[in-house]
Amino acid sequence: MQARLSTSKKWSAIPRELVTQIKTVFKKSFQQHIGSGTVTADGRIYPEEIVILVGVKLPEQKLRQSNWLVSIGYKKGKDDVIKLLNLAVDAQGSLFEQFFTSENDHDFPRIWQEVDFEGTKIYIQYSTENPALESEANKFLGINEGDELLGGEWEDLETPEMIKAKLGLADADVNDLPIDDDFEKDIKSVPRKPTSGKPKKH
Repeated sequence: MQARLSTSKKWSAIPRELVTQIKTVFKKSFQQHIGSGTVTADGRIYPEEIVILVGVKLPEQKLRQSNWLVSIGYKKGKDDVIKLLNLAVDAQGSLFEQFFTSENDHDFPRIWQEVDFEGTKIYIQYSTENPALESEANKFLGINEGDELLGGEWEDLETPEMIKAKLGLADADVNDLPIDDDFEKDIKSVPRKPTSGKPKKH
């Protein structure tokens, strides 16, 4: 997964329960478009940004997969990480709604693009990489990605609990994330072109 900020070297994975919820609700909300296809989801919380990836591999897609990445910057101790995770998932829903109603993906940004969403500055990026193929290639090359809670350049003596506390996640409960049957009603429009100036409330 590609971070937006060059300073994003260490990360904590979003809870696996949340990943499962995201995949389930996207599959249900976009069932008519996805059909027998698959949904993948992943996310990392870096010291200064949250990055959420949601991908869809449709039955007709052989090697490629359609992915949206959403990055939201935050300040530790000031911003509510759980609220920003909710915002990122809502933005993903809107992006995939645009994806399924577009004739093609030619206009989707292949580099990070700033947009306004619910009065908050977020960054979006589209890719067609297939994570499963990437993973197989890494295994072939002897690169061990693992399935860890933490990654990057953390200090050796830091524990997962210490890191979660630093990121403001010590008391976070995945059940606080309102990803439920009302998700489809909450999807809002994300503009595709960058916005400038003060973010506007939609």
